[in-house]
Amino acid sequence: MSLFARLQALLSAHPSAPATSAVQTPATSAAPTAAGAPTDAEGAPAPPPVCTRYLPAGQIVVREGDPGHSMFVVLEGRVAVLRGGDNGANTEVGRLGAGEFFGELALLTGTQRTATIVTVEDAVLLELTQAGVRELGKDYGVKGEQMQVTARERLLADALRSNPLIAALPPEVQHELGDAFVPCTVPAGETLLTRGQPGDALYVLIRGQCEVFHTHGDGRQSPYPTLEEGALFGEISLLRSRLATATVRTVTPCTLLKLERDVFKKAFLGQPDLRGALVRLGLERLKHTMEVMGGPT
Repeated sequence: MSLFARLQALLSAHPSAPATSAVQTPATSAAPTAAGAPTDAEGAPAPPPVCTRYLPAGQIVVREGDPGHSMFVVLEGRVAVLRGGDNGANTEVGRLGAGEFFGELALLTGTQRTATIVTVEDAVLLELTQAGVRELGKDYGVKGEQMQVTARERLLADALRSNPLIAALPPEVQHELGDAFVPCTVPAGETLLTRGQPGDALYVLIRGQCEVFHTHGDGRQSPYPTLEEGALFGEISLLRSRLATATVRTVTPCTLLKLERDVFKKAFLGQPDLRGALVRLGLERLKHTMEVMGGPT
């Protein structure tokens, strides 16, 4: 039985949510729960593990940047995938139809929503919480690993879309990177690399902004260009066993792909295409660092 068929089988096993209005609000609010029903850690009624949502065209299902506590499977209709740009406007980057799913990344990895999803026609969606995903694995043979693979592939697609270094790598190296990268969400104000300290990973910035600066001996800071979506950093410490040459700190909440040092050394240090690209990038940044350090103090 296919994944889609297994999910459709749940329709007869779980109560459906009432049809929602055309007001553009997220479709993830839980229905009222009877007395004695399970509650979450804060005492609020826990949402059902599996629930069917009937949504009209134009309905916002999830918003980019919001926390994700559920994932969705499209049973009928189509939805559009929108990504926010630098000017604040949303751009459509794809559409999903019957049998396809979304929201698995935020649910399974704890990261924020990386896109806004809007119905483009009347749609029926299956919504699953963590408990619902476990139920699928237990009762219907749908493995969470499948969703993890899809989540990583979508994150890697985001990286390929915005980072020319990764996009230029051979397909087999891209595939290996997709398996090795670990997604993570970091709040604003978090330091990812500290000048003078060893770096522990290679990062690709998927969403958000990071500031980069060099601190002089007198405490004065010289800024580098802000890191935007698609930026790759941490390669100098990773490749050359050197201390970080600049401090990188999140300006906004950020979603990143992280490649741990040990994984890189084991799986990618001998990849000539990747290593060569990172060495060239690192040399450019070292040159820029020397120029900053040579400025007036």
